[in-house]
Amino acid sequence: MLITVNGLITRSYASGDHDRVVHMITEDRGRLAVMVKGGNSKRGSPAAACTQLFTYGNYELYSSNGGDMYWYRGGSVLNTFYNLSANLPRMALAAYLCDVASELTEKDAGEAETADLLRMLLNSLYTLDKGNKPAAIVKGVFELRAAAMMGYQPNLMGCAICKEGYPDEAYFDIMNGRIICADCQTKRNRLLGRMATEQEELGERSIVCPVSASVLAAIRYALTAPDQKIFSFALKDKEEEYAFDRAAETFLLNQLERDFETLHFYRSVAD
Repeated sequence: MLITVNGLITRSYASGDHDRVVHMITEDRGRLAVMVKGGNSKRGSPAAACTQLFTYGNYELYSSNGGDMYWYRGGSVLNTFYNLSANLPRMALAAYLCDVASELTEKDAGEAETADLLRMLLNSLYTLDKGNKPAAIVKGVFELRAAAMMGYQPNLMGCAICKEGYPDEAYFDIMNGRIICADCQTKRNRLLGRMATEQEELGERSIVCPVSASVLAAIRYALTAPDQKIFSFALKDKEEEYAFDRAAETFLLNQLERDFETLHFYRSVAD
């Protein structure tokens, strides 16, 4: 079976001395594993040039006997992200974003399930490649939007307890996908302190991230802005960027119930 797809190379590793296996996320067929003959050749080849990590291209692939592995037949480059290779933290972050997207993409999934995710991933890599937005903002926006695409859209319209719409200080209740104003959280803490023993016995967890009014506004914006404007905001300093980043990361990882080695590597090299 011969197919033609547009896809982004999200992972690449050698297979023997001359060949290479790449994983790609495609617009209409989900996540694919592809064997590239000659893709690891030290002499260089057209196949190697078209199948580098973080390359978005148009590819001709074929499969035999209905197996999971496709074989590379030909391709052309639509876009590359050259600048990522010159900046280790941003390259590490790009690898993490690709891992998250791969985790959320099924093999041979339909277009409706993957086109939006791939578009967001390409938008994120483009922004990282240009270097005109803080990495923490790109990362946090991607994580929040990815969680929402999974069906975990938090309710951030107002305090879940007293309904105050725009508190000066609030807490992002990670486990329940809601916000609680500072006053209500203080009252909750007193109650939860008395109930701590019972909660531990039941195995219950409570995770809350403190967020300022501006960080909360950024989270709301990231979840509701049009695709072409998802990065069109700024936070006032590194502290707020860090709070935004960690709230988004904690929310996504708790929904996925897993961690990523690429995330740990990014943390180790990021400023």
